Amino acid sequence: MHKLNRISKPPKDFLGTVIAGKTGDRGVRLTSMLSAIEIRYETLEAAYSILGIAGVAKETWTKEQQEDLLHCYGSATHALERLKSLITQRQKESIRDFCSYCGIGAPRQFDHYLPKEKYPEFSVHAHNLIPCCGTCNGKKSDLWLDAAKNRLFLNLYLDSLPAAPMLKLNIKWLTKKGKRVPTVSFDLVRPSGFSLTKFRIVESHFNKLELLSRYKDQSHTEFSMLRDAAIARETKSVVTLKKFLQSFLAQRESTLGPLNWRIALYKSLIVDVPFLKECLKP
Repeated sequence: MHKLNRISKPPKDFLGTVIAGKTGDRGVRLTSMLSAIEIRYETLEAAYSILGIAGVAKETWTKEQQEDLLHCYGSATHALERLKSLITQRQKESIRDFCSYCGIGAPRQFDHYLPKEKYPEFSVHAHNLIPCCGTCNGKKSDLWLDAAKNRLFLNLYLDSLPAAPMLKLNIKWLTKKGKRVPTVSFDLVRPSGFSLTKFRIVESHFNKLELLSRYKDQSHTEFSMLRDAAIARETKSVVTLKKFLQSFLAQRESTLGPLNWRIALYKSLIVDVPFLKECLKP
């Protein structure tokens, strides 16, 4: 996962552009609603903080109004695609290809942090759109608060992330059909100095999105990639091999950041003796 950068242009500017592109009766209705929607935008932006966002109350809309508001996002338009593109372009190029929620898949969708089914007026609010993969979007669905009004998921525009890694790995080697293969499990640990309050939402985020099991499922692909890269070096000594792997790790960490699950996996593999033996040239 990684932090996100908000676009600098006021979100209401995009709202006006999206509504201006609507035609017919829907366009007339949305235009008449514009001032009311802008007031709601002001409400969200005034509460847009770690402590305040969970307190944004739902508005009461008629069924027709709700359908019109959802149509702003549900119908592909040039204005909406422009907004999505600007959100993507604001992110660091090195991590644009990874979902900010999980760091696994490509962010081909946008999650509405305040669910659009409950807050349809924010369906095209730039700060409410989180680039993410389809798996995370589906698992989060219309969830965001528990019964006590505590947030269930990280908001990567707002929430702080620890500087130190949060994943601990356990690697075991098994023999299957005469071939030794690794099995990897992940545990989430609170870094020293990172507050319990902040870590609670991290734990909830990981649990709701089933990240530890998803990382485990993806780990074999990353293992094979790293092993193939190491074998291609045709290295005969552990010392030379570790030097190459450490250089590779440093480059990937500078690209993906220290919290990416791949980095945790690589760090464990380059000190794992069985893995190193797998990569040596006979």
